[in-house]
Amino acid sequence: MTDENALANDFDAFQRSFLRLLERRTAIYTMGDSTSVPLHAAVDILHSICFVVGIDPGSLEVPDRLLTVNLEDEFRRRLAQIERKVAQSGELWKAAVATMPPISSIALRDTLAAVGDFPKAYDFRSMAHEIPVMFDYPLCHPVPETLLGVEYINEYLRCLLVEFDFLRRFEPEACVRVLERSSPDYVELLVNLYEPVATNAIGRALIGRDPMSLSIPEGERRDLARLLGTASARERARMLDAAALATCDALGVEDAGAREYIRALAAELPPRIEVALSPGELRGVFV
Repeated sequence: MTDENALANDFDAFQRSFLRLLERRTAIYTMGDSTSVPLHAAVDILHSICFVVGIDPGSLEVPDRLLTVNLEDEFRRRLAQIERKVAQSGELWKAAVATMPPISSIALRDTLAAVGDFPKAYDFRSMAHEIPVMFDYPLCHPVPETLLGVEYINEYLRCLLVEFDFLRRFEPEACVRVLERSSPDYVELLVNLYEPVATNAIGRALIGRDPMSLSIPEGERRDLARLLGTASARERARMLDAAALATCDALGVEDAGAREYIRALAAELPPRIEVALSPGELRGVFV
């Protein structure tokens, strides 16, 4: 038998195994009453199985590893992994609640409350791909839409913990002053707290000032405009990246993920700076 024929046989066997798995999971979903469900439910169960075993439902490709395993056993093994991730989401949520900075934000408060209900609301056995949570609070860097279910929740919470850790290194009053200048109605609006604070910290580091105060008075903003206005696009990006790392050093941020997080913010600043430099000001960037 040629390798091509063997592969075709493996794929045929996988298809049969997958259909049996889909039938069993549908029966479990209906509590044994039926293997027939409405189309939308069937699609959800299909997507859930794909999420659990690691198949992209929008692609016809099946990972090679699934062609040579017992699909039912693989499903149960990976479902157990998801269950452990759900337990992890509970721990991440507790850590987020315990470290939330003392800065008012209705969106943040409501989102954390909603995420706290996730372990109870999440039906990982039948709808593992779903995210039964309403998110009002935006992160500085959104979670990739390719992540689903508990993986999305856990990544959201990990990013939130990075932002919380950064904000708590400053005096709350200093953060509030920046937020009030950036968005006077920040308490009621769906705005991220980390982004304007981290941007001001980068700005101060850029001109060799201690980022802890966060304040950028008019004279220092003019210094920033001169420094950035005379630099090439490449040099500007390099300076901002160096300033992000200098900010981390000044604040004692050693975690590699947290350092990459603020570097990603610095990488997003050049287009905003280019626009703000046109009238010779940087008030729309550094506040």
